[in-house]
Amino acid sequence: MKFKKSIVLIISIFLFGIFIPNVHAFLGKPYYVKNSKIPHHLYVIYQNDLTPAEKTMIVTLQGVISNKSNSQIYTLNKNQPDYKIWLDDLKTNYGVTYTIVKDPWYLLDKFKSLVSGYVLYSSYPEKNPSINNACSLAALKNSIAIDKSIEDKVKSTGIKIQGDCVNTDKYWAYNNLWNSGLNHSVVIQLSPNKNAPLRDYGIMSKCLVFYEDDLKDFSLRDKVFESMKKDSTCLGWGPDEHGNVSAASKNGVSMVPADWSYNLTVLSAFPSVPLTQKSSVKPDKKLFYQPMHYVTFIMSDGDNQQWNLGSNYGSEKWYGSPKRGSFNMGFSISPSMYELAPTVFKLYYKNTSSIPYRDNFVVSPSGNGYMYPSKFKEDSLNAYLKRLNNYMADVDERYVSVLDDWSLYDTKLWNKYTTCSNVDGIFYLNYNKQNDYKGKIVWSNGKPVVSCRDVLWYGLEEEDALINNINNYVNKGYTNISKPEAYTFVYVHAWSKSMKDVEKVITELNKNPKVKVVPPDTFMDIMKKNISK
Repeated sequence: MKFKKSIVLIISIFLFGIFIPNVHAFLGKPYYVKNSKIPHHLYVIYQNDLTPAEKTMIVTLQGVISNKSNSQIYTLNKNQPDYKIWLDDLKTNYGVTYTIVKDPWYLLDKFKSLVSGYVLYSSYPEKNPSINNACSLAALKNSIAIDKSIEDKVKSTGIKIQGDCVNTDKYWAYNNLWNSGLNHSVVIQLSPNKNAPLRDYGIMSKCLVFYEDDLKDFSLRDKVFESMKKDSTCLGWGPDEHGNVSAASKNGVSMVPADWSYNLTVLSAFPSVPLTQKSSVKPDKKLFYQPMHYVTFIMSDGDNQQWNLGSNYGSEKWYGSPKRGSFNMGFSISPSMYELAPTVFKLYYKNTSSIPYRDNFVVSPSGNGYMYPSKFKEDSLNAYLKRLNNYMADVDERYVSVLDDWSLYDTKLWNKYTTCSNVDGIFYLNYNKQNDYKGKIVWSNGKPVVSCRDVLWYGLEEEDALINNINNYVNKGYTNISKPEAYTFVYVHAWSKSMKDVEKVITELNKNPKVKVVPPDTFMDIMKKNISK
């Protein structure tokens, strides 16, 4: 029996064309629920052609059938163009075939034998919480969520009602279902007016789906976070970033911005295997000794799963820019994608630039998910960091970026990160303003915690100002590489700046012989080599 299992494992590895140098990620239990059925064929439908009620019907059907059939559903959205790239990658590199379908009712008829029934909700009035309650109940009932407006048509197919959530309030699912089999490690925070994203995954993984946007009353949110297991995750997003992430953090819950994520059922079905970043020619040893001002750029918002899945990869503004590869650049990517979209994660790595200029990935804030370490529940932080350390080994990332509230000098906190064998240093960002600490550096277990000195951000620091600031650092004599002043970490605001803007800055900086732009890992390595701890 063991011999047969070994043969199956070896065949699986070769089928996906992946060499596995570290098998624990492949064999170990994943953190997220993953689809147990790798799809062989996909029925692809455009959401743009569906009514809101039909969208919810199809994505909840997608969730119900995901782990029951090798024929599954995949949705496309013209506002999220990169999902077509992931689909074509599945076809080209994983042998998945697909058929374009226009009629959602054809799909319901095709897969209705796998569905136990439907749960009713109403989309009126606006932001009616019944859709979230219906999805939470449907996850437990092997059912689809159906808007009252199309109930008669669904009933005519022979599918029977399993529950009615039409007149339920925002507390209903938590009060009635939380201890009835719902997932206590992952929940979904999703506005009722979002009728399709994340709902397929919520059904498959049996997640509570909830939301509240009353800025004076977050009693439901607090109850949910308080009830979750240590080191838990909330997929989605809330109405107030700082308050939401703070509330999650104090309960040991991290956030993954994912409220516009689609097809996680299909994408999670593929194995998560260790990856290696592309290496380049080793840096000239002179770099480690010459008087110079070193600069590194990191693009913001890598923690944003929905952006990484929806438009970042293919957009000329960001990762898909033709300018990428003409200078050294830092990126990050949501760790959630390593399990929930491993084929996508692999494609990002596969298409990095390496010679002569290199893209280098660091972990996005503040590790496995977005949280504030200084507020994070202590027993959860230990589990969170253990998971982070394993992840960093699996994806060959040595540095982690952290976003927090005025905690740069809290070395006791950073010691918890830097005792992790795979964490070689931290890029620190302050929530109030990312560069509040102006490049200050502290040391933890001999490893640097480097604060952001400058930003490339509309209205805060434009291209010309950034160029002048860095050249002025040279004029001030900030080229003694044994001193912290010789190093500038620049954070690029993805929503207001593009790779073209970064290129403009770097082109001008390259005219100064005392300025050198390097990837984030080289930046840290030079610093560790030259600054006394």
